[in-house]
Amino acid sequence: MSVLEPASTRTVADIDGLDLEHALTGLHELLVMSLTMMQRHDVDGVIDVLARGVESVTGCQLVHVTFQRDREWITLPPGEPTRPAEPIPPTGERVFVQGHGDSWTSTTSVTVANGVPGQLVLRSSTRPDPEQLFVIERLGDLLRAALAEAELHERDRRRARELEAANNEMARTVAVLKHREGVLEEFARLATSGTELDVATSLSRFTGSTVVLRDRFGHETTRITVAGRYQPVLERTSLEEVIGGRPELGTIELEVPSDKEQDDALFALQYAGVALGLLRAHAAAMNELENGLSRDLLDDLLEGLPNDVAVDRASAQGHDLGVPHDLIVSAWSSDRGQRGHDRDVDHLRRALARQRLPCLVGRNQGLVVALTYRGVDIGRLFDDLSRGYGDTNGVIAKGEPFNSPQRIPRAYEQAQRALRARQQSPKPYGFIAYADLGVDRLLALDANADEVERLVSDWLGDLLSYDRRHGTELVLTLAAYLDHGGKYADTAAALSIHRNTLRYRLSRITEISGHDLTDVETKLNLHLAARAWRLRRAPVGEPPRDTVRSGTPIP
Repeated sequence: MSVLEPASTRTVADIDGLDLEHALTGLHELLVMSLTMMQRHDVDGVIDVLARGVESVTGCQLVHVTFQRDREWITLPPGEPTRPAEPIPPTGERVFVQGHGDSWTSTTSVTVANGVPGQLVLRSSTRPDPEQLFVIERLGDLLRAALAEAELHERDRRRARELEAANNEMARTVAVLKHREGVLEEFARLATSGTELDVATSLSRFTGSTVVLRDRFGHETTRITVAGRYQPVLERTSLEEVIGGRPELGTIELEVPSDKEQDDALFALQYAGVALGLLRAHAAAMNELENGLSRDLLDDLLEGLPNDVAVDRASAQGHDLGVPHDLIVSAWSSDRGQRGHDRDVDHLRRALARQRLPCLVGRNQGLVVALTYRGVDIGRLFDDLSRGYGDTNGVIAKGEPFNSPQRIPRAYEQAQRALRARQQSPKPYGFIAYADLGVDRLLALDANADEVERLVSDWLGDLLSYDRRHGTELVLTLAAYLDHGGKYADTAAALSIHRNTLRYRLSRITEISGHDLTDVETKLNLHLAARAWRLRRAPVGEPPRDTVRSGTPIP
């Protein structure tokens, strides 16, 4: 039977016939309990005091207290089903007493801060007398006051927590803003008065992470590590920023722990990229100016300048021509246009800078030319440029070292001869020094030009005439055959033709030239003539012709 459903026998307290002495005794105990409830300052504590003291005060047991908080109904103590308070029948009394056979319930209204009526429900084994009902009424009033007080305290505590959280969040925000203000000020200063190393060092300090700078080719130019800190690869996250938003300026990379907050790191990385972009853009503009001055000086040096004039002009550009030098020429097979030519110069300058060699770099006759302090490693230089270009289809050649600017034109001629010799060899790509040419040094000398031309004419004249008339390439076939030591399989593979085709061509070569290809002396002279012809037939810097056209018919 519902608590609020009237029983067959219903009794309401008759206050006029109240035993005041007995009631006052109950009120004394009620006062003690109410003071205790008021001191708890939380709803659960108030209900706990009520549950422990209600029987001694009223002679009844607590069933439940129901009230509304934040528009939700709360039923205490825990374990009782949560339900809205049902209206107390309009009996005119504040305590509604209802019989349930072997027990009685007493219900009184409990209204908390929001004004929505709640309920206090008590149970007793006998019907409450008027003194008990009087105490229950007062208990309802005091409980209402205690709950309202507890609600206010809880609201104050909740607001205090919210305020503390807001203050903490504000403090964190202020700290972040101050940190970022420091980041902006630092990178703004470094953008005008710092270096790349300064920017990388500051970024590492701000983020506590490893910083890596790379150029446009992906080469690492700077690395700043955090001393004493090791982070396994799987627990790191790499953040990368294109410097200044321009891929040609390179990238900046930040290695941060995967479990670390990355917002501040990304912010610092972004503005470090801006600062580096300004520094590298300025450096690029200065390099462009220096390139123009270097090209003009280099062109004049290759033509030949008096020693004192050459030294003075180079000194004005910060280059010392008074120390031993090497001259390098570079040619890559792909045609990249004028913009590509400018990049060729930049490629070579940066590659030499990585060997810590001061240099003057420019273009002349389709070649990239560099005057650099003696000691350049052309093998390492070739590998470096190959990575930058993305292929190995190029040649680097070096003339003999020299100590005087007057020897520059001669070193340039030597480098050109070495370049041409490598381009016309069976292995046309790679690097070569003039000192390594061997017999080709004699064949390429201008002083021997007449004799070399006569050698070519005497031994290859008929074949060259035949090739010109019929559009064939018998001389190239012969040169490849001699370069491969007369081995059919290697020669056919190098020319990309079948062995039978090679045999037929060699028979036509013997028939047209009248030379016996089995004679050792004849083969030596033919080989020298073929090498001399190849050295002199192609302009310097022209990409080599790797193979004979396999489909060329031989009349």
